[in-house]
Amino acid sequence: MHFPRLKIAVSDCLRGTECRYNGGHAQDDFVNHHLAKYADFYPFCPEAAVIGTPRETIRLVEEQQGVRVKGHKSATDYTEGLKAYGDKMVPKLLGMHLDAAVVKSKSPSCGIERIKVYQPNGEWHGSKDPMTSGLFTGQLREQAPYLAIEDEGRLQDAWLRENFMLHAFTSARWRELLEATPSLADFQIFHRDHKYLFMSKSEVIYREMGPLVANTRADNLEDQLQAYQEKMFELLAHRSTKGQVRNVLDHVYGYFKEQISADEKDHYQQTVQEFIQGVIPLIAVIKVLEQFLNHYGSDYLSTQVFFHPYPADLALRSEVSAFR
Repeated sequence: MHFPRLKIAVSDCLRGTECRYNGGHAQDDFVNHHLAKYADFYPFCPEAAVIGTPRETIRLVEEQQGVRVKGHKSATDYTEGLKAYGDKMVPKLLGMHLDAAVVKSKSPSCGIERIKVYQPNGEWHGSKDPMTSGLFTGQLREQAPYLAIEDEGRLQDAWLRENFMLHAFTSARWRELLEATPSLADFQIFHRDHKYLFMSKSEVIYREMGPLVANTRADNLEDQLQAYQEKMFELLAHRSTKGQVRNVLDHVYGYFKEQISADEKDHYQQTVQEFIQGVIPLIAVIKVLEQFLNHYGSDYLSTQVFFHPYPADLALRSEVSAFR
């Protein structure tokens, strides 16, 4: 099975580059031992580029003119230099047609969420004071709101990791489709083959995407592809729940329920219920449905991306905690 090679922007310290404030790195196993097999990385490090390595730590400070980035000890204001780096680097990265980004957690420049914003006197009063994303990641999100972005800490959560990989690989398949100058037939095939994966994210948005495909002609193909892309990225931002996945599993099961035996029906129902209860992982239910598919056949189901949305050795569907 073909899987597109991902294009992922990554905080350079996660790759093992010694660019942190103390001259060290933050090498991440998932990035370097798993993602690296399937991705080309495009590194960035705002702080090293602007302040140098080693350097004093920095933090976000709320001032009258807005949030500033200041040195913890010297109070030097690094905001404009870091903004200029982002203004230059973000378009450069997006020009690579990225599928995703992995950023450094807890970083005032790269953190994705819950970065403390201090008062001018250096105090932070917990819930009374705001928290936000790092400056560079904020710039990236503003210019690419559709992009799958996670930090290495959140990717330890199997559910977030599963949704991140679904988003990234689907983005890559779409990128490859557009790079190949698709015909109307290619567009229709892409939508058909992603039906159940899209339904596992949001059936409501999936139903809105159908008419875009149905109303596409050769003379409006480019406009329809753009409109479809916007809907698709809106859909991919949703995280699959067990209930949504159960709905898809039952749809697939419906192709076989008139052919299979009573024992096979009972086995499927028991297996899917154990998945819902968190006793077994999703892959166990997928294997039951694939047995039905191999035995009874279905041309339509045989090309559904839902069964194999990313390389099997990422093993996310083998983890019970990957679904909520």
